[in-house]
Amino acid sequence: MKPEYRSLDLAGTVFEVPECLASLVTSQTPASPRTWSIGELARECGVTLRALRFYEGKGLLAPARHGGARLYGGEDLRRLKLVLRLKRVGFSLIEIRDLMQGFTEPGRPAGRLEELLARIENQVAVLEEQRREIDLSLVAVAEEIDGLKRMLAR
Repeated sequence: MKPEYRSLDLAGTVFEVPECLASLVTSQTPASPRTWSIGELARECGVTLRALRFYEGKGLLAPARHGGARLYGGEDLRRLKLVLRLKRVGFSLIEIRDLMQGFTEPGRPAGRLEELLARIENQVAVLEEQRREIDLSLVAVAEEIDGLKRMLAR
């Protein structure tokens, strides 16, 4: 199930936040006083509190603290959306962390997009190989099921 990414602008009207990786990588987070508690951000992005804490522990998110409470801002929201999109594409959290470090380094946005494109194209090859392996496994499983059914029918 695809999480719905929605946010509120300062006037309180709902707008769709771009989900495209290119938009998330190159966009500048607008300065906004809007913050989210851990529960609000979890609900808005369709993740668990545990997942947010885990991503924070892995260095993927860095919320501000007010006392003991985590306060997530616009940049945290953007980073979480990046994590979720990159996970959906099939990257591991280590790969996501490495990619995100590259996104925050100064440089040309086109260079970041070219690197991302190359990594995603490579990911397609990895996923296609995994699909071939799964297809072979499904054939083998079907053969075993047929063999077991024949034995049981005797």
